[in-house]
Amino acid sequence: MNQCPLPGFSSATLFTAATRPVSGTATAFHLDGDRFGTMHHLLELSISEEVLEAKAVEAVPTGATVSLGFETPGLTARRGEVVNCDPCGEGWRVGIRLAEAA
Repeated sequence: MNQCPLPGFSSATLFTAATRPVSGTATAFHLDGDRFGTMHHLLELSISEEVLEAKAVEAVPTGATVSLGFETPGLTARRGEVVNCDPCGEGWRVGIRLAEAA
């Protein structure tokens, strides 16, 4: 995958200069629509309390509700909404607005 540096994702719906890089990967599971249960492998994670930024090999549809599972110890599963998905080299740069943690 070509380099599209994170953090610093910005768009009309999302700005996350305050994210921090996280080691490991995550999996996003679709929770709605015809794509229910579809999984996306997320790489190069950067996170804050409100937002997850990552790279994906394939596009994740904007507006999709997803459940996120992390391989990194100490990060609990979260829900969120995909608010941005832009081409980035050979992959996609994804922005997910996280729901409040329980």
